[in-house]
Amino acid sequence: MLICGCSLEGLSVAWDTSSSSTGGGDGGYPRITVEAEDDALCELSGLFVRVEDPLASGGQYVAVPETEKDCKSSRVDCSFEISEAGTYRIRARVAEGPADGVDNSFWVSVDNEPDPAYRYDFSGTDFHEDYVRDSQDDTGALLEFALAPGMHVVTFACREDASKLDWIELVPIGP
Repeated sequence: MLICGCSLEGLSVAWDTSSSSTGGGDGGYPRITVEAEDDALCELSGLFVRVEDPLASGGQYVAVPETEKDCKSSRVDCSFEISEAGTYRIRARVAEGPADGVDNSFWVSVDNEPDPAYRYDFSGTDFHEDYVRDSQDDTGALLEFALAPGMHVVTFACREDASKLDWIELVPIGP
């Protein structure tokens, strides 16, 4: 018998996006998902608006309209209640805006750290699930955050107008 404490996370999109609450190699810890348009848990500021779309989870996503070119102060702050200390990754459901290959990035931070925030680039005009990476880090490593129990705020700030954000998920990967 072979026993392995390995993670299969990152090996395939099918595994990472499985509907199993223990799928994705998270060790059985529950994932915490917040709809970006949920005004009880996420605060939109600046130019971010809710957009109706039947392809979005919950029927809506958030974005800064394509016509707005100066979105530096626009952000989505989503609150997460963490019950157990641990290391977490951020996964999001995103899509490029109408300008293929252009409207495809956000600045991402947790509890306003780091400053400046991580640059998160993605590709794909259809909504898809993606783990957040620092696009300016040549290693391509997934971002990991050590979080204590309590409230934490994950921020997706506008870097390019029309980038679409559907939901944000904290994925625990261990203690």
